[in-house]
Amino acid sequence: MEMIKPLSFVSKRNQKGFTLIELIAVLVILGITLAVAVPNYMNIISDAGNAAAMQAVAEGKARLNHKYALMFLNQDPHAQELDAIVEGVSTDAGDYELNFTVSTNPLEVEVKARGIRTGISGQASGKWSISKDES
Repeated sequence: MEMIKPLSFVSKRNQKGFTLIELIAVLVILGITLAVAVPNYMNIISDAGNAAAMQAVAEGKARLNHKYALMFLNQDPHAQELDAIVEGVSTDAGDYELNFTVSTNPLEVEVKARGIRTGISGQASGKWSISKDES
């Protein structure tokens, strides 16, 4: 006759699964990884937005160069006036809006770009001026 063993003597070799300690260890490792990764991810997103805004500023400068070249080649008497150059240059740069501000001292245009769509938060600015040949 086979003797029935008490529950405490049952072999645990056939049991499958994870212990509570193993599960807690995995959760702690995931928590530490997320605590490090999330701030880095947010910084990367912010840097990418600012880099895209800087690209929009470069686009704005290219538009100013193009407008100035057209005015200069057509011998427009207002080709040396920054207000006349800025006038009519498109402020739409995809997800960014360009803002052109003319200053008189020094004579230059400040080009600013800011995100206008949801989730686009980059901002950047740059300066543009007419190059004078000093020779």
